[in-house]
Order: sequence, then C-alpha cells, then structure tokens
Amino acid sequence: MREGKNRVSRNAAIVFLAAALLALAPGCDTFRTKGHIKKGDEFYKGQKYEEAVVEYKEAQKSSPDDWDINYRIAIAYLAMYHPQSTHRKDVEAAEGAVTALEKLMKLEAPDAETKEKVRAYYLSILTSTEKTDKAIQYLEGELAKDPKNASLIAQIAALYGKKGDFENALKYYKQNAELDPRKKEGWYSVGALCWERSYKGGATVSNEERAVVVDVGLDALQKALAIDPDYFEAISFTNLLYREKYKVLAATGKTEEAGAAQMKAEEYFKKAMELKNKKQAGTTAKGA
Repeated sequence: MREGKNRVSRNAAIVFLAAALLALAPGCDTFRTKGHIKKGDEFYKGQKYEEAVVEYKEAQKSSPDDWDINYRIAIAYLAMYHPQSTHRKDVEAAEGAVTALEKLMKLEAPDAETKEKVRAYYLSILTSTEKTDKAIQYLEGELAKDPKNASLIAQIAALYGKKGDFENALKYYKQNAELDPRKKEGWYSVGALCWERSYKGGATVSNEERAVVVDVGLDALQKALAIDPDYFEAISFTNLLYREKYKVLAATGKTEEAGAAQMKAEEYFKKAMELKNKKQAGTTAKGA
C-alpha cells in the first residue's frame, strides 16, 4: 500500500517538474537568443560578418519576425558586400541582403525614419547589383499606393534613364514636372533628357524622332526659363538643343531654318557666358 502511494508521489513529482521545465522554456529560449545576438554583435564589431550572420540567424530561429534581429542580418550582409564585385561571396552577400531587406520591409519598423533608411538600403543594393528592373518594379508598386509622391516619380524616371529606356524616362520626368509646374528643376530635367537622347542616340535615333525630341526638350526648357530667366543650366541646354535642331534641319535640307536654329544656339550660348562671367565677377568681388 505504502509502495503504491510512493509511486503516485514520484509520478506527481515528475509531472510537476516537467510542467516547471515547460514554464521555463521560453525564458531559456530568450536567454539563448540574447546570447546569439551578443556573439553576433561581437563578430560584427570585429568585421567578421559571415560569422555574425550565422549567430543572428540562430537568434532568428526562436524569433523569426523580430525586427531588430532581421535588421542585424540585413546590415551584416550589406557590410559583407563589395559594390560592383562579381566574386561568388559578394554575389551571395548581395542576394542575402536583398532577401533580408525584403523580409524586413514586411515587418513594422520602429519609426518612419528607420523605415525610409531600410528602403534606401534596398534600392541601393538593387542598383549596385544592376537589378534595375526589380528596383523599378518595387518603386512603381510604392507609387501605386501614393500616386503623387514626387520623390518616387523622380527615382523611377532616373532609373529608366539609367536603363536607357527613353520613352518611360520621359513619361516619368514629364509626370514629375507636371506635378509641380512651378518648379523649374522638373522642366529642366525633361530638357536635359531630350538633349541626351538626341546627342547620344547617334544613328539609333532617326531624324524624325530627333526633331520631335528636340522640340519637346526646348518646350520644357522654355517653361523652366519662364520661372527663372537666369537659370544657367536651362540656358546652357537650350543652346545645346538648338544645335541639335540645326543638325536635324541641315540633314533634311532645310537650310534656311537650320541657319535660324544656329543663330538661336549662339544667342543662348552668349547668354550662358554672360551669366557665367557675371557670377565669377561677383565671386571675385566677394573674395577681395
């Protein structure tokens, strides 16, 4: 009888101990997690980024959606990556950074400033690794949520320009200019893009396209100059675009109109030089 009671007591003690251990388990996990984070931080400070990633990922196992842990993983991958390098380790580090940052952007950031910083890191690694299409896709997705965000529009325009997609670059540069038509820089960007297309396009740009592109650019620059008649950059590019207009007209046998375009180019060139000399004289006078 006594033996039966003892067996019941031992079983009860075992059950109680198991329950106690289960109750302590989350605390143990937290302790281990903090230990991995601490080791990871030590490796990171010692510039041993691969080892840091290993420790942070161990910590991530018990807290997969912890923002700070995921942030540490992303930053360690970024620190590991050497821009423009095609070495296997750098390719892997870049891929790891992209994956980590994409997960991080799905989690709630501690504040708006940090959220924007992570977004900037993401776009930076995409452009650095020439994943331009992916960067554009991401930004266009963000723009769909906020259609009047001038910063997003300008970034998309620049990426399309970098990619060499003139039509889409022009579309977004125009959209940016029209969003705030009183801002001279927006119209100037359209004019500069049109000059680049005409001047650098070479034989890939037909005379018909060049004529249209030049007129679009000149129209945009005139809008910039209507806002600021002494806008040096707009005056300089107006000169350059009139020279492109001269080439188109001369190539198509429109000699008289070509001569008029050349005169306009000289007119704006003189304006640009006058402004430049005036500015230099003012700088010299201040320094005297």
